[in-house]
Amino acid sequence: MEKVYIDVEAREKEPVIEEKEIILTGKGFDPFVMTCEENGFTSLRRKRGVYLIFEGNIPKLDFYPVPKLTLFAHDGAGGYFAHKGKDLESPIYFISKELKCWTLAGDFRTFVQMVVFEPEWKEKITGEKVDLQETEAETEAFGMLFGLSAPERKLSEKIHREPHYKIFETIEKAREEMCIL
Repeated sequence: MEKVYIDVEAREKEPVIEEKEIILTGKGFDPFVMTCEENGFTSLRRKRGVYLIFEGNIPKLDFYPVPKLTLFAHDGAGGYFAHKGKDLESPIYFISKELKCWTLAGDFRTFVQMVVFEPEWKEKITGEKVDLQETEAETEAFGMLFGLSAPERKLSEKIHREPHYKIFETIEKAREEMCIL
């Protein structure tokens, strides 16, 4: 079946094209609603450098993923966290500042569990060592903010480059390689 690439950033709804496989491209956003209380998500930013994207504060970005990814957070250093589904129950990805796509976890809960209990997860992607001055009791208390306990196995072992996603610098670069409607 022939593939048709559709730019979701330029269209409001998905067109119907018979006898073609439609592949949505581009990026969307899944912003959070900001609250004034100190909660687990605020702690994710303070303790682990995961900055949620909030409603009304959506960044302007040039990079262009194929197929489509929905961004929900960034790392403050040029990397972005995304999912591919309509909610956070789909796999979680990391787009590095070098525009490489990595699969991190099968869903948001597993992603948070890995970030909380394995702060060195990013070393697998960037090679940078993490020097975290946190006791086991502090880490356990942090996990309890989300109702999580330490995993029985190392979750970061499953991190891998995602072969089905390509991240282009711009939509123009993407169009040089493929026909995007």
